[in-house]
Amino acid sequence: MPKATFYTHVAQPEVFANRLAARAVKESRVLLWVGQTDVLERLDRDLWQPPESFMPHEIWQPQHPIPPETPLLLASAPQLPPLPADFTVLNLSPDFWHTAPTVPARVLEIVGTSLEELDEARARFKAYRQNGFAIEHFNMQDKA
Repeated sequence: MPKATFYTHVAQPEVFANRLAARAVKESRVLLWVGQTDVLERLDRDLWQPPESFMPHEIWQPQHPIPPETPLLLASAPQLPPLPADFTVLNLSPDFWHTAPTVPARVLEIVGTSLEELDEARARFKAYRQNGFAIEHFNMQDKA
């Protein structure tokens, strides 16, 4: 059964995404999926800092084959790509991964603090649950 984990009330979603990605790659390969190219470029740059904690990653163009050795891929595209089922998706976009060509084993959803972001997360939460995902939720208020 696929699993969706929601981290809500995250004050700095991009900073939190970097830390969460570092933890997630210890368990599986990770696709950090973003909705905007400028966010993708910022995350790519931030993953190089600081040098002693660099995480191997690359920007993946979904029309190309998945690089076989890279533990963390960053991508954005108009449509959800097919992925091997054992991938974890760290979702920083408004996309619903239960509609992907191949449903990932795990989806990590990072939700900011605005009412709009929380409302959008409720819709994703409901959609994942209705589509057979096991759901986890962590309230990160005052924690991240």
